[in-house]
Amino acid sequence: MGGITRKKQREKREALARLTAPQHLTTTHFLEHRKVEGYEQDREVHDFYGCDRLWKLETVYGRVQMGYDPKKGQSFLFANLKTSIYNNAASREQRKMNERERMKTLKTGTQNIAYSARRRAGSTVLVYKAENKPWSEASVAPYLGRVNLETLAQTMPFLVRGEHAEAAEARREYRRLDKTRNAQSLAQQTQLSHWVDRLEAIFLLKEQQSRLFFRRLNTAIDLQKAKMFEYYRNVKKNRARAAQAVQGMKPNEESGDGEERTDN
Repeated sequence: MGGITRKKQREKREALARLTAPQHLTTTHFLEHRKVEGYEQDREVHDFYGCDRLWKLETVYGRVQMGYDPKKGQSFLFANLKTSIYNNAASREQRKMNERERMKTLKTGTQNIAYSARRRAGSTVLVYKAENKPWSEASVAPYLGRVNLETLAQTMPFLVRGEHAEAAEARREYRRLDKTRNAQSLAQQTQLSHWVDRLEAIFLLKEQQSRLFFRRLNTAIDLQKAKMFEYYRNVKKNRARAAQAVQGMKPNEESGDGEERTDN
């Protein structure tokens, strides 16, 4: 029990560090046409529309950005881990494992193991809402069971909720120890009581940050969506008119070329 508790305490300290890390918020007006940092787009596509960044949350652990895709008419979240010592509060063995993964990235055939500084697999995540509703935890829930849970857990640690189950297990252990009254059981009960208090504090902090996070997202898009939708409707109409005008001019140009050749 003691060893498991020490491991869990270390994990909770890491989670608390991410929850209480200093945050820098940036709200961007869509007319500035700021790019979503780290999000690559194929600009060779016909009738290209660049995604506008509306909101950014940045900590020492990662970066979360909300963008708007005018082609799809949807907002999305793009989260990515930072390549820094604050990437995660990893142990020595975890750091060794990460180094081995990065070193084996370029190994092919009989080549020697080459060091690669490529982005770690699963270090970014792109989240689109499945329904046309305001952002909430339900919007992100379908992504939590996927491989990139680590990215969501580090950039948005309030999404991972396991404290209720852990607190319930600790209370059951407390009641079991209550039947054996001795010095050792009383010490363990005191330890469990402090552990439950910590779990409840972390759970409340996650709930508070989750409500604040999604309220900020919805506020950032609600204040701009009317003008933004109207702007892109006009842009699409103007592009369609320009394309029709170009198509209408092509036959005239061809007939004009034919007349010139006849006169000559």
